[in-house]
Amino acid sequence: MSLTTNKNFLQPTGFRVIIDREKYANLEFFAQSVQHPGSSVDARDIPIPKFAAIPVAGDKITYSELNINLIVDEDMSAYKEMQSWLERLIDTPDTPDLYNDVTVIILTSHNNTNRQIRYKNCIPVMIGSIEFTSTVGDTTFVTFDASFRFSSFEIL
Repeated sequence: MSLTTNKNFLQPTGFRVIIDREKYANLEFFAQSVQHPGSSVDARDIPIPKFAAIPVAGDKITYSELNINLIVDEDMSAYKEMQSWLERLIDTPDTPDLYNDVTVIILTSHNNTNRQIRYKNCIPVMIGSIEFTSTVGDTTFVTFDASFRFSSFEIL
């Protein structure tokens, strides 16, 4: 693999999130940050007499969760979408439309689409808490976190 010719650094603000525009338009619009998950392969040890064990690569990749931080609007639209999605998982767990791909579009320094990361077969597994506080001095926005499990991802 050769050294890239593109010397522009990835900007942390250059992204968009797409889930399902008909069902989750507010989740897309109010996405404030995305944490791309880590991945790992469990190593197994092969014991060798009189020596230390030899690590051997495992047979599957384990991904941590995809985390998205969302701004809460006054109508709590994105929060209500997430809560409804979680409730549908419990009420109708075998329904195929509960799984949705989540795509993070990475933008160039000129705000053009450069790459996409598509997380396949996502389901929400956690909605974070919302904190209301009356002692905030500067203007800040209320946010909440949402975590998703997924089957795999690809960088397009």
